[in-house]
Amino acid sequence: MRYGVVAALALVLGTTGCGHTHEGPVVATPAAQFHEYVSEDEHAEGRAAQNALLADGSASRGDYEDAVARLRKCLARGDVRLVSHGWNPVNHQNMSLWYENPSMPEDEVAAYGDQCHAAHVVTVEQRYAEQHPPRMSGALLKEARACLSGRGITTAGGDGSLPDLVRTAGPDRKRDVYECVSKGVAKLYPDKPFIVN
Repeated sequence: MRYGVVAALALVLGTTGCGHTHEGPVVATPAAQFHEYVSEDEHAEGRAAQNALLADGSASRGDYEDAVARLRKCLARGDVRLVSHGWNPVNHQNMSLWYENPSMPEDEVAAYGDQCHAAHVVTVEQRYAEQHPPRMSGALLKEARACLSGRGITTAGGDGSLPDLVRTAGPDRKRDVYECVSKGVAKLYPDKPFIVN
């Protein structure tokens, strides 16, 4: 799975409430995060490939998907499988990518995946998000608006993005917007781990 900070947070949360009192926050980073799974040569090749994809100054869906194909090859070298759930319907700015290897500890899978992602995707992913405004899928937008309407919130008009729903609903109803979008995701994509952001 793709964890990044999530793995460290899980360790922190997992160690709290065990009968010990602590002064200040407890911070732990899985040891796997310090292991170099991806060579410097692989990082250099990945950076060069990302720069080549972005040489014309733009990041297209095709560029992003090419970077993900390189990610898949990097992961395969470590026997880690890429699970792509496709484009995130909440914003269409990134793909939902997860990493799997049932025979490896999850923190190692996460670290390996994060390092391959950094080598082959992160720059293209960031540029794509910068150049393509968020837009929600039509089906998800319809679900979210119906849910919000049921709560007495009108959100007609706008560009159909999560930030637009928050803006038209009002900042005091942001939680309602996120809840309704999350419910829509759960209904329309029950087996896919899309992040509402």
